[in-house]
Amino acid sequence: MSRRTLLPFLLFALIAFPQTRADAQESQTPSFVGEGTAATPYLVSTAEQLRAIENAPNAYYRLVNDLTLEGTWTPLCQTTPFGGTLDGNGKEIASMNVESDACGALGLFAQIGESGRVRKLEISGRITTTGATQAAGGIAGRLLGGAVCDVESRVEIIVGASTPSDASIGGLAGYSDGIVFCCEFQGKINDERSSGGSVGAMIGRTGAIRSNALPKLVTAHAGFAAPKGASDNSEDNTVANIVKALKYRPDVIEVDVQPNANGVLVITHNKPQKSDPTLETVLRILMGELPEGYDADEFDPDVARQTKIQLDAKKDGLFRQELELLDAVKFPYERVIMAGDSEYETVLANKELIRGAVERGLDFWMNPDRLASYDDLAKKSESFLERVRALELPRLTVNSHYAAITDEIAEWLAENELDVSVWTLNDKNSIRANFLRGFKNVTSRLPLATETRDQCATRGVYGCVYSGSLPEIGIVGEN
Repeated sequence: MSRRTLLPFLLFALIAFPQTRADAQESQTPSFVGEGTAATPYLVSTAEQLRAIENAPNAYYRLVNDLTLEGTWTPLCQTTPFGGTLDGNGKEIASMNVESDACGALGLFAQIGESGRVRKLEISGRITTTGATQAAGGIAGRLLGGAVCDVESRVEIIVGASTPSDASIGGLAGYSDGIVFCCEFQGKINDERSSGGSVGAMIGRTGAIRSNALPKLVTAHAGFAAPKGASDNSEDNTVANIVKALKYRPDVIEVDVQPNANGVLVITHNKPQKSDPTLETVLRILMGELPEGYDADEFDPDVARQTKIQLDAKKDGLFRQELELLDAVKFPYERVIMAGDSEYETVLANKELIRGAVERGLDFWMNPDRLASYDDLAKKSESFLERVRALELPRLTVNSHYAAITDEIAEWLAENELDVSVWTLNDKNSIRANFLRGFKNVTSRLPLATETRDQCATRGVYGCVYSGSLPEIGIVGEN
């Protein structure tokens, strides 16, 4: 073909087929339904879309089909740790086959970062480690913070003879300084090395736990109600129950506050009685002063002096009286949370007083129905935010029943610089479903809440099930 005849053909090709090579490659990247947010996550329905997670590692994803992976699986997020959320939605990823000399961290993910979440997922398949392997686990080679929740792993891990002796191998995660929560391992780990390193049914090796999934605070509702169970006759808002609750080391003790007939602030949820303890008594307990008649051997003043108090006002507009009492006993503002039933208009009228206290370290929390309404919250209404802004407070926490805070609402509040506290996690299921959602505070009547916090914060594993003779964690607390 001559140049003269070739030129028109090339011009036609450019017009009819304008896609460049780069464009063609981009078109092969699978598209998603969704926007990658908590409200509308990317919907993953194919193995190709699962692979594409590493192109946007900080987005929200939801599995909508069971997936069967064909061929050899290269672990996701080898360079940039996964910092988004993968909601397995109860689906299964099956036939994952991982064997790689090019990647030191083996699993569905090579790395999950501090804000990463994987939840409600089943996974099966095989991982074969090599001489290059440093860490291997069914979900992540390295869980660098973040959390893996409600995941069942039936992955078989073959630890090859050439695998380094210091490699970390776990059923869910190889190395972890994040949290593995309420997961199950029903796979196998076969170690072909003559001398092994850190191998655990859930985690191979843990470091110092760091995860922004953990709540910053755990509040004992009214000093924990009946912390020993049904046989415990402890009553809410009593000195005995508050002293008892301190043994479980909550971050905060919540008390219901209102004035009695003489105008003295007491702690009670019901109509004030002469026998109700005064709020001053409780403040002094948290300053390390145990009232007469109580066993000093059961009281640790250092723990008391580290515990915050939440003042859950049961009468509108107690701010000034509460602050005057705090000043009178010299109780530190940074250990005080002011919450309760004060009406929005009352808060608005006292915003300068409250702002001054917040600037001195006090936390101010409001229920959605006092700020506006739960309906406004659910709709992510601009009017809700306008009412918040009108208060002109340096910081404010939305204190809500946990059922009202979806992932979508939590993301929206965070985007608008509002913290979230949820109440009241009074059974194992509500604790399991809400504890690691990244809230500022969770409130519970159960010491199980502090037990969950302590296990997660110190060991990085809680509520897990596994078979076989391996320990839950191979080596605890070493990088």
